[in-house]
Amino acid sequence: MRSAFLYATLSIAVATASGCGSDSSGSSALNPARDVDLTFSTFDLTNTPQAPDTLEHTLFSDYYAGIEPRGDGNTPENRETAKDIRRHIDIFIGATPAEDGKSYVKVRNPLDLMKQVISVGNVQNFDDGRQYISDRIGQSTAGTYNTRSAGASIRFTDQAATNAQLALNDREWRYQTLDWRYVPKTTSESSLDEKVYRTIQYIARSVDAAQQDQQPELLSLLAGARFSATHFSASGYNTPELATADFVSRSHGGIELRQEFIGEEKDTLFIKNSDQPVIDYSSHGVVLTETNPDCQRVELNYTMSEVQIYTSHNEPARIEDPEANPDDYENSEDVPTVPNPDYCVNQSKNDAKVVWNTVPTAHRQ
Repeated sequence: MRSAFLYATLSIAVATASGCGSDSSGSSALNPARDVDLTFSTFDLTNTPQAPDTLEHTLFSDYYAGIEPRGDGNTPENRETAKDIRRHIDIFIGATPAEDGKSYVKVRNPLDLMKQVISVGNVQNFDDGRQYISDRIGQSTAGTYNTRSAGASIRFTDQAATNAQLALNDREWRYQTLDWRYVPKTTSESSLDEKVYRTIQYIARSVDAAQQDQQPELLSLLAGARFSATHFSASGYNTPELATADFVSRSHGGIELRQEFIGEEKDTLFIKNSDQPVIDYSSHGVVLTETNPDCQRVELNYTMSEVQIYTSHNEPARIEDPEANPDDYENSEDVPTVPNPDYCVNQSKNDAKVVWNTVPTAHRQ
């Protein structure tokens, strides 16, 4: 379900996370990525008097609050569904809900931490990377910062978790990839020109089977974002045009959030292969052949202030092209395929199982 536009090219406060560490060898004139080794007082992200808007820039801030039903949609069933969605998100982003459950007061996950570290600055090599991309934009020359190709490593250590002797993946996060890539204007004048693409990848370190129950739920994440090159800044927070983040857990399947900040502003959450039903649709009078659909899509349209939920079960993502004649092909796997309209990702608006109006979300981040 990953978005091709991102994967084809592959503010944290000092008071909250005091990074101190080294930048070492590994860079080149055409790829300034180097080793980064930082120690933080904690990986927890919270709002503080010094940084009161930290949580506003976390991945799920707008979506988490924005799915709240209102008006005719503010029924007990819809409120319970919104609650179920949030509690499932909590598993992946390490969220501590606020008292009313409609927002969170703390998150703890590698993606939000990395994004906050980048936006605040003060990490020389990350600052160098963004400045390098900004310089290449000024020269209209393609450029790449990529830790993987430079052989550089990124390690974040949580001092409090280390002192408490918590599980390995609670106290140390290693990022396999941090990548910025500038694509200048080409003669083909593609819509993907004059863009900056960013990729962040984290994979939890392997542990013995006896230790797995002590580890955090999050196994891996892969996040991509596309930015307008003309508005890209070497400092501060850059608002993407499009973004996606894919999380995989140890025992609760996966979730993916796709975000659109241009045109029709919307966020779409995909809930994949969860062992337990995330949303009980029986209370909505929705009849499903299975209580646990294997594909759930929860779309929040900020412009329309509306949630639409789509589900499917045992439906493949693609099916054989109905206009193709299988007899024309020697092997069945050679028969061309098309997107399956019954798969939840491909369903049209008329296929939504549940729809409700939502509270407006001002100043979407």
